Amino acid sequence: MSKFFQRFLAGIFMGFAEITPGISGATIAGLFNVYKDFVSVLTAFNPKNILDKNEKFVSNINLPFIFPLICGMGIAVYAASFAIDYLISEHLFIFKVFLSLIMVIAVIKNCAFDHQIRDAIKFLRGFIFGFLIALAIALTLIEMNFNNSILLIIAGFLAFSAFILPGISGSLVLLLLGSYQFVISAIKMLDVIALLPFILGMTISFLFLPAEIMKSFKANEIRTKVFFSGLILGSIPAVWLHLH
Repeated sequence: MSKFFQRFLAGIFMGFAEITPGISGATIAGLFNVYKDFVSVLTAFNPKNILDKNEKFVSNINLPFIFPLICGMGIAVYAASFAIDYLISEHLFIFKVFLSLIMVIAVIKNCAFDHQIRDAIKFLRGFIFGFLIALAIALTLIEMNFNNSILLIIAGFLAFSAFILPGISGSLVLLLLGSYQFVISAIKMLDVIALLPFILGMTISFLFLPAEIMKSFKANEIRTKVFFSGLILGSIPAVWLHLH
């Protein structure tokens, strides 16, 4: 199998994973052994390197690597938007059950398999805190208008920030904020205008945060995963309240 096709296939699986709440595209990247190179490309894209025409920026772009990966992700996200829109329209209850199970499995994986349970228990307060935050957001935002520009910018910013962390799902952020269904529909319709605020939020995160996020994550990996596991578990009510 050629490297181009391997990277394209990795992008396909990463795209499908990242558009499904509870599944981490970064984790899939790790399974395909492309995570390190992917993060290297992301961290090269910062304003200082771009404006200074830094040699590191040019060398880390690595087009033969990133091009097939991004193509695979783009195709997968677009294709999955049709499948998800269909499931929401025709098999909503089954889809909600499926997402809920995926999210429970993600919590178990993050807390019991990625690390020893006793290490995760040390950060139980963080888990409870994350759970309560997600639950509060899920229950209080349900009557609000989710499709406004400010919320979409915030959603894009947070979704991309979560996207680069292993074990953490970017689409979970969209689900929690109530923007998931709107973004899926806009992707399916290729409604770039509607997606502009979301893309802007992602771009801001993309340009300024990857290096800092990764540095913080490596220093507090267990704490971060346990906290996000609480968010995931607390977001399950959002599946039942926000998807309709």
